[in-house]
Amino acid sequence: MTQMEKVEAVAVPTVFDDQGAWEIVRVDYALRQLTVVAQDVKSDTSIRVRFDDVVAYRVMDERDLGEYWPACSLPNGWVYSIRSGGWLSQESARSGSCVGLFYPGVQEYLVAGFTDCVSVLCTSEPRIELDPGNS
Repeated sequence: MTQMEKVEAVAVPTVFDDQGAWEIVRVDYALRQLTVVAQDVKSDTSIRVRFDDVVAYRVMDERDLGEYWPACSLPNGWVYSIRSGGWLSQESARSGSCVGLFYPGVQEYLVAGFTDCVSVLCTSEPRIELDPGNS
């Protein structure tokens, strides 16, 4: 088994950071745009994280992303910019991948939900806002 590079991550600050734990409840993708909707596990508050210029994304249970912990865990935040050691690093090292070649400036983000997590490779920063479905 190959030794994995340690994940280095920085939390993306949001106005929702101190409001609880977030559960991923919906992921919508259309034409290189991805919207991740998360709901506070203790209330009905929902927020959305929107990504433009998406190259790739994946949804995985947090138990299968052990290399991201503890760098990407509460109370540090719930949306992270992955600086090294994550999925993008794996793709860059994989012989069949052209991600870095076709998309210079690609970045990795992780939305860490209570159970599921969404990894996103894109070329722009996420926008985080209250989901309009909230009353």
